[in-house]
Amino acid sequence: MKRILNGNEAFAYGALAAGIDFYAGYPITPSTDVYEFFEKYGKDYGVKFVHASSEVSAINMIMGASIAGARALTVTSGCGFSLMQETISYMAADFVPSVILNVMREGAGLGDIPRSQGDYNQMTKGGGNGDYHTIVLACSTIKDCVEFPSIAYELSEKYQNPVIITYDSDIAHTKEIVEVPIRIKNDINKLSYTLTGNINNNPKRIQNIYYHDSDYNNTLKNKYELIEENEQRYSDYFTEDANVILVAFSICARICIDVVKRARAEGIKVGLIIPITLYPFPKKVFEKINNCKKIIVVELNILKQMRMDVEYFTKFKYEYYSINSMSTCETVLDILNFIKEHK
Repeated sequence: MKRILNGNEAFAYGALAAGIDFYAGYPITPSTDVYEFFEKYGKDYGVKFVHASSEVSAINMIMGASIAGARALTVTSGCGFSLMQETISYMAADFVPSVILNVMREGAGLGDIPRSQGDYNQMTKGGGNGDYHTIVLACSTIKDCVEFPSIAYELSEKYQNPVIITYDSDIAHTKEIVEVPIRIKNDINKLSYTLTGNINNNPKRIQNIYYHDSDYNNTLKNKYELIEENEQRYSDYFTEDANVILVAFSICARICIDVVKRARAEGIKVGLIIPITLYPFPKKVFEKINNCKKIIVVELNILKQMRMDVEYFTKFKYEYYSINSMSTCETVLDILNFIKEHK
């Protein structure tokens, strides 16, 4: 069935299609649409809904539900996401799978509600203590918002690791026609085995693996090396012959697609890379590039957060430029004029 949905609504339907059983959350702009969806309709789909007293309560409920075998979900933004970091770190340490949606808002500190991509470093480098990563999937279309929850749960359970889905407030409130998927219902007993390893009356120990894994260092290292090798995801447009390549995700990627079309119409060889996984960063796509001389990173933050990764993973082999702003997206013509000035 096709419907007109904004990004948050599409994500909620995508989570239903992924088979979530439990939602715990605390409302915060610009993610509240998802909270309201499950508050209003969750019971109609067999989803247990809990209004948590805070984001700290919500993320701990998610951890408990995941350990019990549920596909659990929480959704937040900005400072609410910051409050969850200790428990996310704990879930990574305990190999507890989970999915969290972070609809980014302007920061730092309490911040404000306009669009932003300023949580890039927090999500990709780990916002809590210790050695861990979260897999991070970035939605750039409303279709992504529908499809990525299923991908996220599969990755989370495959690697026994938290997965973050993210987008900015423009994606959250942009409406498109999308195909609404069919709701599935999970076998909790089957998932309980998957998540807790309860077999032959020998349940998985829900405790930081540091305390009972004699090869802890290699366990951790091998896990993330496997993720980095096998789970790099991206979309690329006209990169084969491009002299200039744009790198952008979420609302910036949508704008850059039009930039590429306009530039090509004017005979300027511009390409675009859209990272789908912010972690693991899709460095493999850059290995296919032959003609590029300049890379322009377009992102909604001030401190060139993604550009630092682009430079690092491409071994500083190009000329790099940034188009950065706090909450105001550059227009197609602004970016096109920037390309012409620096081509």
